[in-house]
Amino acid sequence: MKHDDITRRNGRLVRQGLVTGLGIVALAIGAGLGAGCTGGDGMSAAEALQTDADKKFEENEYKKKKIERPPEGLPRPSDEEFAAWDRKDPEGEKHLYKWDKRNLEKMKGYWDDLRCFRETIMVEGEKAAGAEPLSAESEKWHQFKQGFIPFINGWQQRLFANEPRILEKSKFIGHILEAHELVMHGYPKAYNDGDEIELKKAEAHWLIVEDKVKAYAEQLGGEWTYLDTSDPKQAEKWAKYCEDAKTEPKDGAKKKKRGI
Repeated sequence: MKHDDITRRNGRLVRQGLVTGLGIVALAIGAGLGAGCTGGDGMSAAEALQTDADKKFEENEYKKKKIERPPEGLPRPSDEEFAAWDRKDPEGEKHLYKWDKRNLEKMKGYWDDLRCFRETIMVEGEKAAGAEPLSAESEKWHQFKQGFIPFINGWQQRLFANEPRILEKSKFIGHILEAHELVMHGYPKAYNDGDEIELKKAEAHWLIVEDKVKAYAEQLGGEWTYLDTSDPKQAEKWAKYCEDAKTEPKDGAKKKKRGI
């Protein structure tokens, strides 16, 4: 019994010790929190909440700038000032004409390449005209496009690689790109659909672009002539030129003398 009493007393003492210890820890934490709630200026959290932070910021840190408004009743801009704002470059497109005139033969060479591509597509397209789907003729046309269309796309990329910033230098290039779009998309689409009306539209579009090219070349004082393919020698020369134009360069965007 005595031993049990001591055990109970020790147990009670231990519990009392635990309670006493926890109370001390809580008081220490409370004191710490109380000390930590003061700001850098010594104010407590409660005091800080009672202050007007915006007003304090405006008084001590924010310096409002006074903006002076322009006086009322200013006169309207003069005609000369309006003309100055609307000013046009006195040179206009002259720099485009000058570049095209210097490079007319080269630009004609690019045009001749497109003429060759157009003829090639028309020859292959006519072979497949009216062919049944999945027939031998239809499959040949499909295989031809799979190789030739990417080549024409690469031709344009090589042109831009050989002629950096040509879109800023030349007016002629607009006609070249218009014809390129016809050769790469217009004609193939017409033959794909077997649509005679679509083909006539492509042909009419080509003739319009060709007329614009000729007129522009003559405006620059140049000549715009084609080989007479009814002459066997000139026909052979044209065929050789076309074969070269349709041969992809092995060394990337190589430069070669344009024109024929």
